[in-house]
Amino acid sequence: MYALEGVLLVDFGQYLAGPFGPMVIGDLGAEVIKVEPVTGDGMRLAGKPFFGCQRGKRGIAVDLKTPEGLEIALKLVSRADIVHHNMTAGVANKLGIGYEAAKSVNSDVVYCNTWAYGLEGPLARFGGLDPLYQAAAGLEHEAGAVHTGNPPLYYRFGMCDAANAMLSVVGCLAALYHQRRTGEGQELWTSLLDGGAVFSSDAVLANGEPLPRPRLDAGLHGIDACYRMYETQDGWIQIAAVQEREWIALCAALGVAELADDARFAVADLRRENRAVLETLLGERFLTRTSLSWTRALDDAGVPNEVPVDTHGGELVLFDADNERLGLVAEYEHPIMGTMRQFGELVGFSETPARVHGPPPLVGQHTREIMGWLGYTDEQTAALRDAGVITWPGDEYPWTI
Repeated sequence: MYALEGVLLVDFGQYLAGPFGPMVIGDLGAEVIKVEPVTGDGMRLAGKPFFGCQRGKRGIAVDLKTPEGLEIALKLVSRADIVHHNMTAGVANKLGIGYEAAKSVNSDVVYCNTWAYGLEGPLARFGGLDPLYQAAAGLEHEAGAVHTGNPPLYYRFGMCDAANAMLSVVGCLAALYHQRRTGEGQELWTSLLDGGAVFSSDAVLANGEPLPRPRLDAGLHGIDACYRMYETQDGWIQIAAVQEREWIALCAALGVAELADDARFAVADLRRENRAVLETLLGERFLTRTSLSWTRALDDAGVPNEVPVDTHGGELVLFDADNERLGLVAEYEHPIMGTMRQFGELVGFSETPARVHGPPPLVGQHTREIMGWLGYTDEQTAALRDAGVITWPGDEYPWTI
């Protein structure tokens, strides 16, 4: 028995910000049906990013711009607990699958749209990609430590997409709980800008004035002398000594126990005030040994630390025995790509385990199966395929992965 067993989610999303949330909900046990154009999701040609947000779904390829395709879509919606997509404002309504249309065939449906800039305002009708919201939320400014004279820095691919998607998961589950409790469905929405806000949530105003927030140094190594990376003889090490006992243990492990008694560094506020001097002193010590030697010494001393790892495109973490034992690795067979590995269970349950149960679907891989489930005969399904309304693997379209 899975936590969301019996829940059906119909996913009309494309690219990353839309499909990632439904995949996570599917991992929790829901059945997810991916609806995409007969030419395929626009991100299929990107390869790895597509695979990263589509696993475990059943796929049907439908031309929603045809009356017959719209009819198929609404039949799916009529059976859904949750409808989810990331279309820009007005597109779903134009296609005939907006909230009002969904509600007309399924009065208690939970309907989620993950926007770009949000529901209202002058930018509401615009779409966009992840870096725009890193920029708009101030993340690129902070990541580059612009306050030190550095240029802004693009942080990493898809972070606002993923945060937006995870917010949509929380929203869908809350709305589903409300639906189960009251019988009422509703529309909900998140946005990539909301995702950016998650990562800039350390920004707080009090009486109109910004409170101090942690800031990166010019070298982008960290936010404090005891909360940063240091270079060693053969690489780097990250430390996070935030408690007083960890500061004392750090000094002892580095062979500079006298620093713990130095008046300049007696308390955390003084260590922040004299950060540059302290970083120089600690940095000199870290350069005397290798990162492996230091991490073992710091582990023994009880100082939180890690050596930054080159995962070689994820290979090291996805073939790590500890990660496998923790359920953080999933493996399945893809009909074209062969054996695939990806991150596994994100939430652990004692009684209702997660269900990471299969690869991303090919374009329309389950079209015939789903059409039969909706009540179409084999003859009707074949006729709709011949008319270009639906498709499945083996047709003339090259977008198969």
